[in-house]
Formats: sequence, C-alpha cells, structure tokens
Amino acid sequence: MSADLRALTEMIIADHPVSEGELRSAARGLDAETTSVLMDARARLDRLRARDRELSVLMSSLRELAEVRDLQPLLQKLVDRAHELMGTDLTYLSEYDEGTDELFVRANRGALSANMRELRVPAGVGLASQVVRTRAPQWTAAYDVGSFPHDSEVTAAVRAEQMRSILGVPLIASERVLGVLFAADRSTHGFSTEQIALLTAFANQGAVILQTARLLAAEREAAARAEAASAEAERRAAAMEASASLHEQLTRLVLAGEGSDAIARVLADALERPVAIADRELGALATSDEEAAAWWTDGRLSSGALAAVETGRGTARWVDVGEGGVLGLVAAMAGRTLLGVLLVGGEPLDEVQRRTIERGAQSHALVTMRSDAVADAEERVRGELVADLVSGRDDWASLRRRAQQRGVDLTGFWTPVLAVGWEQQRWSLARALSGLDPRWLVAQHDAGVIALVPGEPDPHDLARRVHGRLAEAGDRGLVVVGGTHPAEQVPGEVVDVTALSRMLPGVGVADAGVAARDYAPYLALFGANGQRARTFARGLLAPLLDWDAAHRSDLVATLDAYLAQNASITRSAEVLFVHANTVKQRLERITELLGPQWRRPEQQFRLGIAVQLHRMSETDM
Repeated sequence: MSADLRALTEMIIADHPVSEGELRSAARGLDAETTSVLMDARARLDRLRARDRELSVLMSSLRELAEVRDLQPLLQKLVDRAHELMGTDLTYLSEYDEGTDELFVRANRGALSANMRELRVPAGVGLASQVVRTRAPQWTAAYDVGSFPHDSEVTAAVRAEQMRSILGVPLIASERVLGVLFAADRSTHGFSTEQIALLTAFANQGAVILQTARLLAAEREAAARAEAASAEAERRAAAMEASASLHEQLTRLVLAGEGSDAIARVLADALERPVAIADRELGALATSDEEAAAWWTDGRLSSGALAAVETGRGTARWVDVGEGGVLGLVAAMAGRTLLGVLLVGGEPLDEVQRRTIERGAQSHALVTMRSDAVADAEERVRGELVADLVSGRDDWASLRRRAQQRGVDLTGFWTPVLAVGWEQQRWSLARALSGLDPRWLVAQHDAGVIALVPGEPDPHDLARRVHGRLAEAGDRGLVVVGGTHPAEQVPGEVVDVTALSRMLPGVGVADAGVAARDYAPYLALFGANGQRARTFARGLLAPLLDWDAAHRSDLVATLDAYLAQNASITRSAEVLFVHANTVKQRLERITELLGPQWRRPEQQFRLGIAVQLHRMSETDM
C-alpha cells in the first residue's frame, strides 16, 4: 500500500471530524471508484459513531430517569431528555386516559405560549389520536390543522406554537398505551428513519420507567390510604372506648342518684367544650360554665335553637344549630314527651362524639324520669294528706300523725289557694304551685288544684303572685285565695272557696287572682250559682244598660257613683269629673227608666249589689 493510500485510510478511520474537501484532496491520486468507496466508508463510519453517541446519551438519560420516583417530575424529565436527544424546537408528552379515550398534555419543553399547559385532546382529534389508535409512530413534514379531525382548543395551541413538522411516538408498556411523546419543529422538514427509531427507543424505555413510577405511586398511595385508615380506625377505637367509658360514668351517676348538674359537668370535662341542659320548658337547668349560661337571653334560647328542639323531638338524635354559640343539641325524650334538652358548643363533633351527646341526653331523661317518679310518689302521698285535710274526712289526730310522718307541721295558720279554669293539666298546675314554695301542701281538688299556704299572707298579694306565675305560660284561669285559719278550720274555708270559684265565672270573673273575702257577700246571697247572680244584676240594670248602649251614655256609672257617695250629687260629680247639673240630668233619666221607687232604701240596696256585680264582670251583662 502506498504512503498516500495509507494516509487517506488513517484519515477515514480517525475519530475526529473530517470534511469532504479534505478527503478528496487526500485522494487526488486515486481513481474515482476507489475514492467513492472510501468516501462511503467514511460516511457510514460517521453515522455509526453518531448512532453510538445517541445510544450513550439515551442510556445515560434512562439511568437518570430510573432514579426519579415522583410522577410529575418524571414526566417533565422525560420531555427534557427527549428534547435534548432530538434537538427539536418543541417537545411535549400527552398522557392517555383509557376511560375517556382522551389525551392530556402533562409536560413540555420549548413552548412559546400557555396553550400547551394541561391541554386536553378529545378522542379522535389530531395526530395524537392516530398514534394511540395505530400504536405506532406517526409524523408529518407539514402539519395542517384541516387534515386531521380538530378541536378548537387543540387548533389554538398548534397555531400559537406555529408547529409544522411533528413526530409522535406511543408510550407502550404491558400492552397498554400510557401516552404519546412528541417532537416538533416550527419549520417544514421530514424525519429520518434514525430520528424516528431514536425517539421510539427512548419512548419504549421511558414507558417502562413511567409504568414503574405509576405502580410505585399507586403503591405509595395505597400504603398512605392504609396507614390513614389504620390511624382512623385506631382513633375511632380510642374514641369509642372513651365514649363507652363516659357512658359507664354517666350510668353510675344515674344509679348514684346524681342530677343533671353532674351530667353537664362530666360531659363538659370529657368533651372539653361548654355543655348545658334545659328543662321541659327549655329554661336553663344546668350549665357547665358562663359561656353555656349565656346561651339564654332573657331566659329564652335563640330561635334557631328552638327550631332545632322541634326537629329533635321526633328523633332524639343530634341536630345542628350553629347559632348563638350553640353548636347543636339533642332532645331528651320519653316516648313522645320532652323531658329536656342537652346543648353543646365549641368545635364540630365527630360521629362518635355525637352519639356520646345522645347518650348524655338519655341519661338526663333517666334522671328526670326518676325525679318525676319520686315527685309523683311524694305528691300522691302528700296529695292524699291534703285531700283528707281539706275534706275533713279523717279525724284530726290521725291527720296530724300522717303529716308528721311526711315532715309537715300542721300547727299554726293555713290559707287555701284554689286554681281552676286553666288549660294546663292539673299535674302541671300542681308542679307550678309547688315550685313557688316547697312548704306549700298541694293536691288536685275539685276541677282544679288547691294549695295550703302556711302562715298569714296578704290574700291580695298572694292572689296576684300565684295568678302571675300560672299565667307565665300564656294560659288564663282563676285563682281564689281564702281566709287564714288554723288547720282544723281549713275544710270549711275550702268549701266557701270552692263555691266561690264556681260562682265567679258565672258573673264574668274567669281570669283573675281574687281574695275570697271580697266576694263573700255575693256568695252568701247567691251561693255557687253565678248565673243566678248575673240574672239578678241584669234584671235590675237592663233598662240602664240598654240606654247606655244605644246612646253612649254613662247612666250605670252615674248610679254607681251616686250610691257609693251616699246619694251626694256634688261628690258624685267630682268623682265622675262632670258638672253637678249633668249628674242631676242623668238621675232624672234613671228615674224615667227605673221608676221613682229606685230611690227607696231597699231598692237602692239591691241596685248597689247589681252595680257591684256588673263592675267586677269582665263582659257586659
């Protein structure tokens, strides 16, 4: 081999760039055929060396990608390495959703606009869908939106990026298409076989890494869910154990005879939040602290809490409130009867804590029922004692002995108070009267409830106080307070009070608190028949009442003043705030209507009673 040929051969196999001009200059002395063979050999060697470098870069990239565990960073690195490998203007990766047959751009490199971020490619649209359908590389040297089924968002993204030459290869692992990897240029050109093969090889290996990362992510997510579920199960188990322990504590409180104050205190300590218990009338019965006590304004709960109570009546379960500091409440029920309400504040409760509150409400219901049973038994025994005392059926020595056994001292003076005509049930009236003073002896009597009040109270003040207390519930009725007597004389006074309670509604006194002594004369005259008294008064005053109604005058009032002022015209005028001549004219009219006999002493006595009956009546007779 000549020295020139050896030099040319060494130049061809050299591992550094050699231009075609240098080769042809070195082969100047050789024939054309030999030169052509040597030139082809050099070109093939350059391609092989380029292929080797590409594969080295590919393997290096894959090793780097295999170390990435988080899914989104892995997708971005896949795109970054493909971008470096292909050297195109734009590289991006679309993830495939088998359920919807859609693709979503998850990562890109080289994008000019924001249109590529999270771009959704609908099923059957663009080059991407062809790659998924054929499961093979697809490319175009001059992408035309009109040559593919298109979508407005996809079209806007392609135009914004000015894409022309596009190559897309599928990411396939375990026979499943995971997505499509794209390399695109903004100029028109074709893609060589080597470029397609290189991106395909990268995509094939990248798909395996991507699938592995997905599996690892799914495993981590499942592990996290399992850990969270385990932690939640442990938390619920602990909460249920604490709830069971609290329920046992509440049960012990009930069995030990503790009241609602203890229940509210134990629940507040266990749940670390304010707790309150309301009674049947929704008044504050027990509060754990000042915050719970503030849930009542002027003795009433908020409208939202009241509405929640009505909702809870039917279920005895937790009801949200979220108003006035009250988080929620549970109605304490016995069948369809409301025994109270348990209210809770603070932060939201979980399901176990709500069940705990419901158990607390049940405990309050048990305490209330136990208290009611004791009170009912006591009321029954005391009621029997009071019934025998006011009726006089038993001998005095026996009554005194029975009273002493109940802790009641019958010595001293007693005043009977009778409540009748109220819409409340009699047991409710009895509870209300007992609540005024525990020393009172209360029992159902006749059509109402009677209370024997110890001491010597002012009858008018006592009548007003009892009537006001019973009327707080919006009810109307009659309260009659008798005279004060020793216990032995109470039966006789009760007879008069009972008779008066029957007579007064007949003359129109049905909603008032009265002292029996004020009406004793009428009782003596008419007995318990109020209608007879009403008829008597109407019979005497009818002409005057009819005249007053027809002429809007005041003849009855004038007669009342005239009789009260001992037939003095001057004093009557002063009382009526009119001129004396006006009184004279009215008296003349009365004479015309009643006749001159009305001025006789006996007739004036009768008219005076009639006028008094008329005045105390609530309605016109």
